[in-house]
Amino acid sequence: MSNKPHCFTEADLNVLQAQAGVMNGIDILLTHQWPVQVMKFVKKPDNFAEPKGVRLLAHLVNTIKPRYHFASGPHYERLPYRNHKILHEKAQYCTRFISLDCVGNKTKSKWLYAFNIVPMKHISDADLRKQPVETTENPYIEIEKEKQKEEDKKQYFYTAGDKRKMPATRQGPDRKKEACWFCLKSPNVEKHLVISVGASMYLALAKGALQNDHVMIVPTNHIKCQQYLDDNQQQDVQKFKRALQRLYRANKKCTTVFFERSFINFAHAGTLCTHPKILC
Repeated sequence: MSNKPHCFTEADLNVLQAQAGVMNGIDILLTHQWPVQVMKFVKKPDNFAEPKGVRLLAHLVNTIKPRYHFASGPHYERLPYRNHKILHEKAQYCTRFISLDCVGNKTKSKWLYAFNIVPMKHISDADLRKQPVETTENPYIEIEKEKQKEEDKKQYFYTAGDKRKMPATRQGPDRKKEACWFCLKSPNVEKHLVISVGASMYLALAKGALQNDHVMIVPTNHIKCQQYLDDNQQQDVQKFKRALQRLYRANKKCTTVFFERSFINFAHAGTLCTHPKILC
């Protein structure tokens, strides 16, 4: 955590994202500051001074997708926005952004907000994903695109005992067309290590195993990390996890430990190929 009062760092937000990743969703998020570009796709009220937004908060909100996001500042209630791309992604619930003024402010601007909310774990998917007529597009789409470009430039390639920065792009006609090591369709994948193949995940032995029972749960497609798995992919992961837990409990009399490693390499004519590996 930041050692300065009322401050946070990118590392702090990464912790929140990791914690939110093991939940089914976030009902309410409270922040002091506004995220940048939250008023995109909506008409700004007359004589309204939008507070300076924070880019890191925009990324956080877009990642954890709270149903309600409350912030501090001049009173403002944004139209709800959707958390998915129509016709491209599975429908998700929308997010409502509400800013409340200081308690007892001189202008008597609204500082209290009363509402009823049923936790999402008690709501059916159909009711949860209903979209109000006035729902807008996600205001943080461009922020995410910029964030991804920045991350692509900061990727590092690790070898045994060596770490060196990879170039953001590879130029020239002699660029190597490497095959992704973890794609099942790749000619370079070592299929003799594959144990089982599911609908969207497969189970394989680790080539550089930490111990004899070390295995990997790997997506069949390029996915950045577990946080970006859809519902069906998450179910596939859980099936493999439960099976491994039963196996080790029955045959090894031991507890199973899972951890994730996201490996990024250049493949397919220089594009980034990403496979998170859930290791056991």
